[in-house]
Amino acid sequence: MRSAQEPSKWSSFEWAVTGLLAMCAALLVLGVGLIWSHLPDSTAPINGSNNATKPAAETEPGLSALTEQQTLTNSKLDAIKDELRALNEKAAGAANVALPSQTTPQAAGAPKSR
Repeated sequence: MRSAQEPSKWSSFEWAVTGLLAMCAALLVLGVGLIWSHLPDSTAPINGSNNATKPAAETEPGLSALTEQQTLTNSKLDAIKDELRALNEKAAGAANVALPSQTTPQAAGAPKSR
């Protein structure tokens, strides 16, 4: 055992662990610095384009094309909706006609057979 008056000397293991901890701290600081330096770049617009700064002449053709496409899609959806409504009314009419022929004998008042 070491005596209380002997100055403690670090072993090679202690030096190695201290060195590794120092390197880890340095890598951590380096990583945080790299991330911090890239933060302003992440707020920049992609490909240098910003819709707020585009002139109206560039956005107008795209907007009119989207409006035409939406109108065409809406008209197709209206046609499908009308066709479904007609089929639904036809099915409801067929169900009303077929309903009396599907009654059971018990519902018509006939006694149950045992």
